Amino acid sequence: MHRLTLTGYLRAMTDLNVLKERDVPPAKIYTPIVGKERDIYIKVAEQARSIVGDKNAELTLYTLYKLFKRPIFKEELERARVLDASPGIQAREEELSEARKFMIKAGFKIPTSSKAYVPSNNELEEEYQSLIVQIVVIDTEATYLVRETKQTKLEL
Repeated sequence: MHRLTLTGYLRAMTDLNVLKERDVPPAKIYTPIVGKERDIYIKVAEQARSIVGDKNAELTLYTLYKLFKRPIFKEELERARVLDASPGIQAREEELSEARKFMIKAGFKIPTSSKAYVPSNNELEEEYQSLIVQIVVIDTEATYLVRETKQTKLEL
C-alpha cells in the first residue's frame, strides 16, 4: 500500500474519532481511542446537566421515566450519576412489583429492598423534548445540520 493512501485512511479514521493523532516531529503517531461506550443512563444525565444545571436529577428521572414507561430504580439513577436522596416520589407497591418483574425478565438483578421513583415534577416536558433532540442530534453526529441562529428579515 502506498504511504499516501495509508495516510489518507489514518486521517479519515482520525476525523471519525477512531484514532487519535499526536505530533512527534518529524512523524505523527496514531493510537486507537479506547473508551467505555456510554449507555443511555450516562447520555441522559449528561444532557440533563447541560440543559438545566440545578434540576438535573429531576430531569434525568423524568426522562428515564418517560422513555422506559415505568418507575426508575435507585440503581438506575446511580448508574446515571444521580446521587440525590430522592429526585421524585416513591412508586406505589403495585407499580414497583411490575417494574421489578420486568427488570428481572430483562436480565437485571434488582434487590427486593430497592426503591423505585416516579417524577414529582410534571412540568419538565419542554426540557425533556429538548434533551431527547440533543441526544439524537449528537448520537447521529448531525450537529452540522442544526441551524444555530434564526435569520431575521429587515423590514422597512
